Amino acid sequence: MEKTWSHDFYRETDPAKRQQILKAHAGEEEAWAEEYRNRLWTARYGKYRLQKDEFVKCLMELKYLAEGSTLDLGGDRRRMGARILSALCLAEAMQSEECYQQILLEELYNVFLKFIQVSRGGRGFTSLVFGMGQLSEEGIAKKIAEQISAIAFQAPRLLRMEKEFSLLQEAALRAYRQEYPNREHFLNK
Repeated sequence: MEKTWSHDFYRETDPAKRQQILKAHAGEEEAWAEEYRNRLWTARYGKYRLQKDEFVKCLMELKYLAEGSTLDLGGDRRRMGARILSALCLAEAMQSEECYQQILLEELYNVFLKFIQVSRGGRGFTSLVFGMGQLSEEGIAKKIAEQISAIAFQAPRLLRMEKEFSLLQEAALRAYRQEYPNREHFLNK
């Protein structure tokens, strides 16, 4: 398989560098793909300047949903799940052609790469009780697997929206497999 600029674009986790790659290759692909990639960029980072990463925020909200109670009084959890689907552009992707789904899958893959990178680099995440000592690489892989399992598998199951979140699950698996080969058994699918 030929390595293209999009390969580098989706492996880069720094938003400013990603923006440079995207701008440097404007006009090199079909108009629909470029327009959709730009729409995803705007949904994730904002239109004019790089703001907070909305897609990572959605991952945190899914984690919150997975860790909360299983009761859904008034349908708040379901509404939050639907809002997250919309924010991650998954709702529209379900009705789109496969080529659009592939671009979204790559973007979600990048979101999980960013999540793994931030988690691995966070001292609070990688430390043991009260910051005393550090987790081993194996311990970090297990902890990240627990987090990804809650976000990509447990939350959609609780919301009864597994089909709607299938692209997110696939992206999570790809990112974890890349970063931690031979450790997929840590994931609770």
